[in-house]
Amino acid sequence: MKLTDEQLNTAIKEPDLPELAACFDNVHKGYLEKLELSPGEQTDVRTRAYVDGTLAGMLLALKFWILTNGQDATFQALLLIILSLLKEDVAVRVCKYLSDKYSTTSFPPSRERVLLNHKLSSYRDYLQSFYREPDSTSATQWPHVPIKTIFKLAMIQKEKIQRGRIDDEFFRLSITGKIDDILLLKTPVNLMNIFSEIGDRRNFVLIEGAPGSGKSTLALHICQEWAKGKLFQEFDIAILVRLRDPLVKEANTIADILPCIDTAVASETEAVIKSLYGKGVLWVLDGWDELPSDLPRDSIINKLIRPGMSQERPLHKSTMIVTSRPSSSAELHRLVSSRVEVLGFTPHQLEQYFTECLEGDSQAVQTLLERIRENPAVEGSCYLPLNASIVVNCFLSDNHSLPTSNHGIFTSVVQSSLKRYLQDRLGKTTSVGDITSPDSLPSEIKTQTVQMCQLAYYGIEANKATFTDGDLAALCIAKEISNVGLLQTVPSIISDGHLVYYCFLHLSIQELLAAIHISLMSPKQQISVFQKLFGSPRFSAVFQFYAGITKLRASRPILSLLPRFLCPVPATVFDLVRKVVKTEKEKKHYEPKPLLLSLINCLYEAEDSRLCVFVANLLNHNLDLQRTTMNPIDCLSVGYFASVCSNSSNGLFALNLSNCSIDDQGCKFLARGLSKCPNFNNNIPTEGIHISEIIEHITLCNNAIGNSGLSTLCEALSTNTSLKSLSLSNCSLTISDDNGAALYQLLNTNNSLEYLSLSHNTVTSCRHIAAGLAVNKTLRRLELYTCNLTDQSIEELSTGLINKIETLNIWSYGSSITEDGIKTLARHLTTHCSELTELEIPAHLRSCIKTVFRDANKERKRNGLLEISVLAI
Repeated sequence: MKLTDEQLNTAIKEPDLPELAACFDNVHKGYLEKLELSPGEQTDVRTRAYVDGTLAGMLLALKFWILTNGQDATFQALLLIILSLLKEDVAVRVCKYLSDKYSTTSFPPSRERVLLNHKLSSYRDYLQSFYREPDSTSATQWPHVPIKTIFKLAMIQKEKIQRGRIDDEFFRLSITGKIDDILLLKTPVNLMNIFSEIGDRRNFVLIEGAPGSGKSTLALHICQEWAKGKLFQEFDIAILVRLRDPLVKEANTIADILPCIDTAVASETEAVIKSLYGKGVLWVLDGWDELPSDLPRDSIINKLIRPGMSQERPLHKSTMIVTSRPSSSAELHRLVSSRVEVLGFTPHQLEQYFTECLEGDSQAVQTLLERIRENPAVEGSCYLPLNASIVVNCFLSDNHSLPTSNHGIFTSVVQSSLKRYLQDRLGKTTSVGDITSPDSLPSEIKTQTVQMCQLAYYGIEANKATFTDGDLAALCIAKEISNVGLLQTVPSIISDGHLVYYCFLHLSIQELLAAIHISLMSPKQQISVFQKLFGSPRFSAVFQFYAGITKLRASRPILSLLPRFLCPVPATVFDLVRKVVKTEKEKKHYEPKPLLLSLINCLYEAEDSRLCVFVANLLNHNLDLQRTTMNPIDCLSVGYFASVCSNSSNGLFALNLSNCSIDDQGCKFLARGLSKCPNFNNNIPTEGIHISEIIEHITLCNNAIGNSGLSTLCEALSTNTSLKSLSLSNCSLTISDDNGAALYQLLNTNNSLEYLSLSHNTVTSCRHIAAGLAVNKTLRRLELYTCNLTDQSIEELSTGLINKIETLNIWSYGSSITEDGIKTLARHLTTHCSELTELEIPAHLRSCIKTVFRDANKERKRNGLLEISVLAI
């Protein structure tokens, strides 16, 4: 609604003025008393004599109210009333009080401010129309899956969480075992409340989430809901800037990044925004992690996000929302007022998602869920909405089956897109063929596929995922390549009335297509390319797809004619593998080794046992991946790697996987990989897994494998005859009468285990442990420190101490074990555990060393048993 001055004068009647003035008095009753103004300073705003003289102020207030139409516009208008009714000094005091209390401006808006907001109103109308237009999202949608928007958000607190001690269910569901895990306390938060905890700090909210979690969708959703009047109406305008846009990287002014009809309007809008210091503007900057690291200091993006970098501070009152993946956002943490995480699907939400995608077919949904549970290649990533959409596409296009590897999944997506292009665009039902071999493709899509691979490789070389018309022209690629469907066409900045588009290629698809392009080169060129890419952010992903395509074997003339035993892989591949292993071995033992883990995944994709043995020898049969985050497919790859080495090697293997975010599913896949069963099918059984006879040491400390993971592992190790030590410290275990049977099975049937650590877990009953110890003949060291043991637990444990155990640790900080419990243990040890020589007890029972155990050792000596050295640190 817009009124002229003449219409305003006609619309306002004298009798309405007292009612409008009284509105303030009713809402803020007693405000004058709170200011402690003297009676002489008070003014009755309802007195007709005062109201008659304030028509100009009322007109200005009402005009401001109508033009801004914001959430607190009425309140701001009433401040104008105060200014016109009260003496100047009193008005200033009133306005300052209300400003401090209700977070409005320190002084009422001036006529100039009203005019500036009027200029913004036309741009606001344009933005609202722009965001409501479906095509503002993308000209091509990929992949094609109908789904309602689901956003699950968490406010990130400052308190840290230990990976192995995750008691909060909400937090546990947010941990996925990937590099983008945020190990801080989190609480659920509604989208409309993300600014609620900012306080006095600058309005800057960082929204983080793993790739594919829906950050970009959320950014657009915020602007669309603002345009509909449903969200963040306190802002005059909301401006969405996709930081992956090639034009954004070159922007130096506000006008350069404004979605605008023409440059003149953009320049005028910039002037208004700068004159307001950005107040009333919500900037939604999507994709901080997609900006170049060498962004110029004078870039407008830097001035927006880091106003302190420049002496010029034209936008310091702006409100910011920035999205980024967690692994790239550390430098922003000190700048933001709050952090919010976009969480993936919970199992229940995932089932809802699939139900909608499969149009309510409950049988198909259950079949899909079963396929996912059986398939480690997809189970660890389906929590991400984008990945879930890819999986359901594969399921629909491949007759309700799923590929068995990461390479297979994205190959299926590309084939599905090409098949859709042939059918929908060309009316062809021709088989797509093998995308890794251009000669097998139908002629209608051969050129486009080859060019797509060329474009993807160019993107990897230049480390970019977006492409302009200029990029396509430089590579002699026709614009029509986007019709195939793999390239997502996105609108860029609108300039001079023309809508400019750029193409975005999904990162995983880009990495697959680039790997195909590399695989078509000569063997020498292939290795040369990877030597060049080594150390780049995209090396690992591309090399893994390359391994799945080529199996790391020679695929060219001459070398391919050589017998496999003479040249199992090109010598240059060995050199590349040596370089990876050498680089990771040079790191300190506590540093993560993601590149080495990526190599292990490549070996799984390549299915080459000889190369596995080669790598195992380089590692001296000791795979140390501590502090390297692992998802289920990583666990399967690691297990497979260790297992297949036994085919050609006699060396035993040690695995250190502590602090790797392995959960119960990861533990299941690790056991599956370690079983001597190197066949590559989807079936991951839950029973009958037996770990091959090559593993000597397994360290899984500080992983939340839980009781389910423990059961899987104990069953797999029950008949193993090579394992010497098993460390399960701090693994979120609860050993009780109801769920300790797995440990009994392990101790009862395993004939090689010498060291077992269950420390930093909860042990409420030692009955099953004692039963296993009573029949076990190999265990030499048992660690149960900080397990919340009680006198009853010690009594139960004592009944099983009849074997050849040499070291026992029951130390605990703040232990509830009393002297009576220690006396029970000492009495039993006078006649049992002949080889026990070291015992560590809680510090508060130190006095028992000189009393209880002095007598016990005398009795042991009389019985021909070794003396026990007791420590109480």
